[in-house]
Amino acid sequence: MNSATDERRDTIRARLGELGADAILVTKLVNVRYLTGFTGSNGQLLVGDPYDLFLTDGRYEEQAARQCTGIALAPYSSGRPLSDVLRPALAERHIERLALEAHHVTLQQARVFRERLPGIALVETTAVVEKLRIRKSEPELEALRRAAAIGDAAFAALQEQLHDGMTEIDTAAELDDTMRRAGSERLSFDSIVAFGENAAEPHHQPGTRRLKRGDLVKLDFGATWGGYHSDMTRTIAFGKPSNDAKHIHRIVYESQRAGVAAVRAGATCSDVDGAARSVVARTGHDFGHGTGHGVGLEVHEAPSVRKESDEVLEPGMVVTVEPGIYLPGFGGVRIEDTVVVTDDGCEILTRSSRELIEA
Repeated sequence: MNSATDERRDTIRARLGELGADAILVTKLVNVRYLTGFTGSNGQLLVGDPYDLFLTDGRYEEQAARQCTGIALAPYSSGRPLSDVLRPALAERHIERLALEAHHVTLQQARVFRERLPGIALVETTAVVEKLRIRKSEPELEALRRAAAIGDAAFAALQEQLHDGMTEIDTAAELDDTMRRAGSERLSFDSIVAFGENAAEPHHQPGTRRLKRGDLVKLDFGATWGGYHSDMTRTIAFGKPSNDAKHIHRIVYESQRAGVAAVRAGATCSDVDGAARSVVARTGHDFGHGTGHGVGLEVHEAPSVRKESDEVLEPGMVVTVEPGIYLPGFGGVRIEDTVVVTDDGCEILTRSSRELIEA
């Protein structure tokens, strides 16, 4: 029986005729990993007949041989143009039309290919592998569950570590270190920590603002497990929250709950966005970003949960639901969960309480 990566490459191979190409060169590393299992920082994959070819430099020859089992390996010297390594492989396979990931290949790289691969027609493609990645298999979902559990554990630990006078930078460092020690391979992204009025910035960068009683604390962070990401946001109160803070949090809580309830196979991304956004809009507020996004080998991937998107949700898709309210001079609240689309609803991966916690 073929492995998961074998089956994925077979699926891509079966689409070559539809793409109008004899082979496709996959250069986006996260797509290379999806199709081969390779986790290094330099690798390219040629998918075509009669067999696939993995290209990397000498630093990763041994790693590639271990991770990319069943794929022919073509190591090359660091600094050697990729086109020079490709030329004999394309000639051997009688490839005349080579598909490229147009959303990843730079103009300079395309120019070099045209100059150094004479007689080869370059075919632009977009999101060929990404469309395959959009529905997760059970092993992928298990990795996502593990990543989410690390985030939940770090959030619980951080609530015990908050104290008067600590800075946003200190808090981010504590959060990040806790995730790493809990098993996260790396951070999904730079953690967002915002105290008080700084929480009015949706993507605030942690600074020297010190924590004080009465602050709302907005935390947006993620861990990784097996290459797969988690993403969650919680807003908590440090000390007794004001009535305004409780009111704003309750609106976002209800909005987020409505958005999660709208997630199910057959719903559109705009349905989910509308369910969450309408709750906030009824109170005279809005949030200047989409309601969510896909999560997987990338922390931001398809599908995009926005009011402009009529993409239909399917079982196995993984998305976030993250409405918010941001009030300059006061602060802000965002609540975010990562969920798996199922036939009759969704499975929530990030399980920390969404209620307003007083730390």
